[in-house]
Amino acid sequence: MADHIDQATIQSTMRLIRDRDWLPLLRYTEQPDTVQRRLLSTILSSQRDTQFGRRYRFASIRSYEEFIQAVPVLEYEDLRQDIEGQEQSGELLLNAEQPVHYVQTSGTTGKPKYVPLTQSAIDWIGRYQRLFSYAQWVGVPGIYDGQVLVIAGQPVEGRLPGGAPYGSMSGLMNEGVPQAIRGKSVLPDGILRVADYRLKYLRMAACALAGGTLSVLATPNPSTLLKLLGIIRSEFPLLVEALAVGPRHPILSQGTAWTEPIPIQADRLAYLRTLLGTPSILTLAVLWPELRAVITWTGGNCGALIPKLRTLVQNDTAVIEMGYLSSECLGSLNVDVHENRCIPTFQEHVFEFIEVADGDDQMTAPILLGDLQQGKKYQVCVTTRSGLYRYAMNDIVEVTGWFNRVPTIRFVQKGKGVTNITGEKLYEHHVVEAVEAALRASGFACEFYVMLADVHTAGYTLYLEHAAVPSSFGCEVDEQLARMNIEYKAKRESGRLQPLRTVPLRPDTADAYRAHCVAKGQRDAQFKLIRLQYNQDCSFDFSQHIRERA
Repeated sequence: MADHIDQATIQSTMRLIRDRDWLPLLRYTEQPDTVQRRLLSTILSSQRDTQFGRRYRFASIRSYEEFIQAVPVLEYEDLRQDIEGQEQSGELLLNAEQPVHYVQTSGTTGKPKYVPLTQSAIDWIGRYQRLFSYAQWVGVPGIYDGQVLVIAGQPVEGRLPGGAPYGSMSGLMNEGVPQAIRGKSVLPDGILRVADYRLKYLRMAACALAGGTLSVLATPNPSTLLKLLGIIRSEFPLLVEALAVGPRHPILSQGTAWTEPIPIQADRLAYLRTLLGTPSILTLAVLWPELRAVITWTGGNCGALIPKLRTLVQNDTAVIEMGYLSSECLGSLNVDVHENRCIPTFQEHVFEFIEVADGDDQMTAPILLGDLQQGKKYQVCVTTRSGLYRYAMNDIVEVTGWFNRVPTIRFVQKGKGVTNITGEKLYEHHVVEAVEAALRASGFACEFYVMLADVHTAGYTLYLEHAAVPSSFGCEVDEQLARMNIEYKAKRESGRLQPLRTVPLRPDTADAYRAHCVAKGQRDAQFKLIRLQYNQDCSFDFSQHIRERA
């Protein structure tokens, strides 16, 4: 459980981070493109004697322009053979520095992807977390005065044939948090390894409830926090009972044996007991009055959950963007948590951007950071120190402004959240914006919805977990989509695209969908709901969860 760490320790830690990491970042006076080109030269020089480097003649490349002429845009499957070959043989196929860890994530072919990380990359994760922690400390007074709850994946989940460990990026990030902050965690070691989905959440909920001075909640996806609160609301009497009984209680002793007690102060237990019988009033603010910040993703389809999240916290509780993060790289750093301004990690990764233009099938030439334009959206490619070269992230980001000389970006959506049945080229952000606008107009709330594109029927079906979806709702969403996307409007008006269908779902569907995705390989803490998909790409059977209209 949380060790006692006084504020003097936190302050001395932050002063060290300020002097060692933060001030050098702010003192960068060079143009970001200059830094990027020098970094690319360093990477190519260090990797030139690998098999990959010899294949693409890294030794003869003298500029970024020559680099993009020599090396094509690559995806994981283009690199899989070299990644797996080096891990098993130790030969310098892709990396001059042998990877010491791999991040496991789902792959497009059904086989998992194992993204290599060298020791220098692991060290960078620690520096990244120091910088982010300092930005939080400066931006939110009192953020580390209390305990912290971080829900993340496991840094080590197994070992590859060559012996190297693999795990989740969120787990590695959690390990990279400064020890002065990690020592305030309310979760004991090992709790996130509990395999039983319900037991894990019950135990996390019990530990969280015991933390009366909780000041920070952090997890990549806000749906995880909403799920945790839902468990607390539905099982509150059981959880309070477990805290009173201790380790012998069934939810703490069932399955994996629980050997560590959950300390709870008598006044905290008494306070929780005053809340028994009133589950509807249980919010994050009521449960943890000293909560200063929630750190999570606020962009992409996670943004649809942020209004709900804000109703559960006090007005002065900060909701901090966690940044553009993925298994392949930590792509942006939030340097201004008041405005959630995130800069690309230009000192560590080389970024290329390809502009996204609605209705334009012509792929534009890639550009570097210095040529980005505010308000425009771009697909991202990265080159890393760990062996990814011109790697297509399949992500779309938008340029939101500038921090000193560096552009700020926000994540918009996955590139795969795009469908095109008849030439309409519908993006996931179109769907989110249209549905949210229709929800506001209709006056009801709906947190879980997914739209599927059916090529065979030339139409879309919108599934919503709600009991009273009015018959006019589909028409409203249809009209919103037509306003935002001229190609969608043209295809609907011509009859090539059929009217949008809406299907109400039973109230258990969101949990069933999430459990299905976790069983298929997604991590619970990093669960990402893709709201726009092709029908054939969605393995979840919505037909089993349809709710009859009233």
